[in-house]
Amino acid sequence: MKKLIAMMMLVVMCTAAAVAPASGEQYVYSISARLIEDLATRSGPGTVFTGCGSYRMKGQNVTALSYAYDKGGVLWVEIEFTYGGAYRRAWTGAKRLNVGAKQLTQLPYDEGGSYLGYGTIKSQATPRFGPGMMYSPYSGKDFYRGTQVAVITWSDSFWLVECQQGGEVFRCWIPDWTLDF
Repeated sequence: MKKLIAMMMLVVMCTAAAVAPASGEQYVYSISARLIEDLATRSGPGTVFTGCGSYRMKGQNVTALSYAYDKGGVLWVEIEFTYGGAYRRAWTGAKRLNVGAKQLTQLPYDEGGSYLGYGTIKSQATPRFGPGMMYSPYSGKDFYRGTQVAVITWSDSFWLVECQQGGEVFRCWIPDWTLDF
């Protein structure tokens, strides 16, 4: 009985830690979701962003981190998942998840187009799917010295940046020591 009570208290404490007030409301930092179809991903919330892979993952769980609407009003979700033994963060259409829009809108909202400023790559940078070396690198997408990027945010010694590549917008994470900002 004591173990059961202790476990229940731990669940309550963990659940309470996942919710924080924002503008008089509460939002959730992440939601576990099941894929109801195979996963198609983009580097940002919309089809103007670079495609970053399709994955045969129907029925598997992913973690939803934030949401955004594209210019056409389509709901996109930033997700985190593992594939090939490495972590990845990417965006997918909400239609691929077993979670409704009402629940997804409890996540942080990605306003898009809001930059901290602009920076220049000062040494070769290998972009990653998330803020850390444990995230998979994008293959064939290296940035070279002098490349201009828009800086979105910083986390765990990595910058989230955005730039034009091949007619599409490419959003990715790069180590902070590779950017002059």
